[in-house]
Amino acid sequence: MDVIKLITPDVKPGEFALPVMDVSGVKRKYLDIPYTPGGGNDQSLDIYLPDEGDGPFPVILFIHGGAFWGGDKRDFQCLYLMDGIRRGYAVVNVNHRLSQVAKFPHSVFDVKAAVRFLRGNAEKYCLDKARFAIGGDSAGSYYAAMLGTSAGIPALEDLSMGYPEESSAVQAVIGLFGVYDLVKQSQFTEDAPATPGVPKMGNFADQFMGLNCREYPDLVKLAWPGSYVRKDCPPTLIQAGTKDEVVPYENSPDLVEKINSVCGEGRAIMEPFEGLSHGHPDFGKPENVDRMFAFLDSVLKK
Repeated sequence: MDVIKLITPDVKPGEFALPVMDVSGVKRKYLDIPYTPGGGNDQSLDIYLPDEGDGPFPVILFIHGGAFWGGDKRDFQCLYLMDGIRRGYAVVNVNHRLSQVAKFPHSVFDVKAAVRFLRGNAEKYCLDKARFAIGGDSAGSYYAAMLGTSAGIPALEDLSMGYPEESSAVQAVIGLFGVYDLVKQSQFTEDAPATPGVPKMGNFADQFMGLNCREYPDLVKLAWPGSYVRKDCPPTLIQAGTKDEVVPYENSPDLVEKINSVCGEGRAIMEPFEGLSHGHPDFGKPENVDRMFAFLDSVLKK
């Protein structure tokens, strides 16, 4: 978006920082709102509204990636769907507790609490309670998929975090080069070849679960979004690069196949990006952004 610029934070020599969004040009916004009592930055969200209109606006939540231990609601990843505010959507970027602070399922509790908070305050923020979509990239796609499949599962929701009377269900899901099957992810990370001069990535699936996923596959399957698929799961769009070096590509078609086997062919759409790596810039090209919004419009604006 033209009104949002990416800036690189000042860092000390030898340190690295991801670009972050400068959102000062967005006219209507609510920043750093805690969505649960006592929540800090890791349990907060930012709301961006279209420049004009009273709504209520359909809502897109976006969950950043970062291997479950990094990322922020205002870093560059959250640009993927920010164009929604020019297309009549409210866009909400959500932080959650990272894996060094909380293990599964607590960060899932966080994202569901954020949805309930937004529905509980829908009138205040001009939101349409009946039209919620969620998207994410990489590890953020995990949360998008979990909210799509696990609505109403008591073990995956902490109602004490606020607005227990509200639903955390969503009406559409978008996942970009996502982490879904944590057993396969754990093995994929272990098997990844070493790159000379580059430290080997930590096994972020194991860190997220707090155990060796390969040793407890039956237990870890309870953290797979596919375990909770029901006939009324929302329409889902999944995109992934076939040469992803961080996340096993099979994660994506496996989830799509599971959803369609329960809900009927076409409930989930698989769009492979041939030859692309993890987070390739082509995912953010205008033509792909248009494709994602065409999907959202077909569900939320029909």
